[in-house]
Amino acid sequence: MQPELCKNCHEVHQGNFCNHCGQKTKTARLDWHYIKDEANYTFLHFNKGFLYTVRELFTRPGDTIREFLEGKRVRHYKPLLLVFVLAGLNGLIASQVNMKEALTQMDFGNGMNKAQQAAFMNEYLKCVKWFFGHWSLIEVLALPLVSFASWLSFKKWGYNFIENIIINCFAAGQRLVFSIFSSAIYLIFPSSFMSKFSVFASLITFGLTIWTYADLYKHKEGSAVMLRIALFIFLLFVIALLLLVIFSIIFVIYLKKTGKI
Repeated sequence: MQPELCKNCHEVHQGNFCNHCGQKTKTARLDWHYIKDEANYTFLHFNKGFLYTVRELFTRPGDTIREFLEGKRVRHYKPLLLVFVLAGLNGLIASQVNMKEALTQMDFGNGMNKAQQAAFMNEYLKCVKWFFGHWSLIEVLALPLVSFASWLSFKKWGYNFIENIIINCFAAGQRLVFSIFSSAIYLIFPSSFMSKFSVFASLITFGLTIWTYADLYKHKEGSAVMLRIALFIFLLFVIALLLLVIFSIIFVIYLKKTGKI
C-alpha cells in the first residue's frame, strides 16, 4: 500500500485511517451514498450505544458504571452526551405540560392581594419555563456539586472526583429517563393528577439513586454502604437547601425591584 497525503492534516500515512488525526483515507465526493452511510451510522450508534446504555442503567446500574470506570466502554453512549440528550428531551416534553393550571392549585397568597398574586404567579411561571428550557445546562452545572457530595461521601473507596462526575452522569441519565416518562404522564392526564403523581415520581427518582449507589458498592459491607448513602443524601439536601435559599432571595429582590410585589 502506497503512502498517501491526508486531506485533513496533510501528513503522510498508510492504511484506511490517518494515524495523525484519525480521518478516513477514502474521502469521495459527497453524494446519496454518503448520506446513506451517515444515516446508518447514526441509527446504529443510537441503537447500540444509547439504547444499550439506558437498558443497562435500568437492569444493572452499579455493574454498568463500575465496568465503564474500569475500561469496558466501547458499547456505551458517552456519559456527558447522555445527560445532554436526555435533559434536552426531558426539557422539551416538560415544556409542553400546562404548568400554569397546576400552579394555580398552590397557595401563594400569604400577605398578597389578587393583583400581586397574579404578578407573582406570572413571574414564577416564567422561571419554571426557563428552568425547563435550559434543563441540559442545569443538569451539567449541577454535576460538579453532586459529584463533590458523592466524592466526599465515598472518598474512602477510591474513586476520584472526575470518576464521580462520570458516576453521576449515568445516575442523572437514569433519573432523566424516568423524568421523561413522568412528563409524558403529565401530558396525558389532567393537571389535578399532577400533584398526586409528582409525590410518587419523586419517591421513585429518590429510590433510583439509592439503588444505583447501593449496586455500585454492593461488594462493600452493607451497613457501611447505607451509612455513606445517608451522608450523600444529607449533603445533597444541604446543597439543594442552600441553592433554594439563594434562588428565593434573588427572586424576591427581582420582584421588589420591578414592583411586582
